[in-house]
Formats: sequence, C-alpha cells, structure tokens
Amino acid sequence: MIIESILTTMDARGAVNFAPMGVEWAEDEIVIKPFLETTTFKNLEATGAAVVNLTDDVLLFAQGAISNVAFPAKPATVVRGVVLDAACSWREVRVAALDATPPRARIVSRVVHRGFQREFLGFNRARHAVLEAAILATRIHLLPPEQIRDELARLQVIVDKTAGPRERDAMALLTDYVRRAPRPEQSAAR
Repeated sequence: MIIESILTTMDARGAVNFAPMGVEWAEDEIVIKPFLETTTFKNLEATGAAVVNLTDDVLLFAQGAISNVAFPAKPATVVRGVVLDAACSWREVRVAALDATPPRARIVSRVVHRGFQREFLGFNRARHAVLEAAILATRIHLLPPEQIRDELARLQVIVDKTAGPRERDAMALLTDYVRRAPRPEQSAAR
C-alpha cells in the first residue's frame, strides 16, 4: 500500500530537503522510490536516513510538489534529520538496501523510531482532490495539456464543494502553477 507523506532528508552538510512522496508502507519497513536525479535520492544515498512524516495539511503537499520549500521542523529523535512541526505522526528510518536501477531507485528502509504528535484528522474529498492535483502538477512535462486541464477542472469541482480555506489555497496555488508552467512545445522553442 502506498501512503502519501512528506519525506525529510538531510545532506552531509545538514541542509534539509522536504519532498512530498508516496511510500510503500509496512509496519517495520518503508520502501522509498525517488527518481535518481532528485535531492531525496542523493541525500538517502549519502546519509542513509530519513523521516517519513504523515500530515493532514494538504497545503504542504501542494507547496512541496511545485517548489523547493522549507517547513517548520524540529530535530528527529534517533536519526540525523527533522520532523515536520505539522506532522501528525512520523517514522524515522534507516536505509537497509538501496537499488539504484534507473529511472527510480528502490530504497528499503527500516523503522528505527515512531513518533506521534496529534490525531490524524483524515482526508475529506477536497484533501484527496488537492493531493491528486499536486501529483498532476509534478507531471506536466509528461502529460498532454488537455488531459491536465480536464483533470484539474474535475478536481476543482470537488474542492469547490468540500474544501476549507487551506484546501482552497492549496488548489489555487497548484492551478496557478500549472497555468504558468511552460509546456514541452513551448520549452523546445526557446
């Protein structure tokens, strides 16, 4: 089962990276599959540690999907890393096995610490829609523009019906990003 998380990793110098990422979830083992060119992969390869943060704040997923952003965080307990202030719960993990076969690595990690901060409120339909829109925003270079436009319009209806302020802000951020992003045919002309 894949669980959406905000993965935090640190490079050798201590710079923190925040990345929304679906991970394969099990009680004592979490599989992380970053693309090889990402900061997440480079940090995991270099340090062998991460924190898998579970949060119900979809604005963090939206911001993290489209920009290199830092969120408020505190030091992890066992691994060299950080825990999101907005995390409901988290798992601190250490790399047990790393397969760097392109295009995505397969990193098996072992849970070395579990933390809990507050109850996970869950996702209503709007939060699910924003998560899907965030994933869509990361794929604008892969999908036809009309497919992205149609899917965002469908998701917007859900947000309009069921969202609170955070979800509306997140969806607006993603919609604006997709609207402004250069399309592959536009990039080729430059």
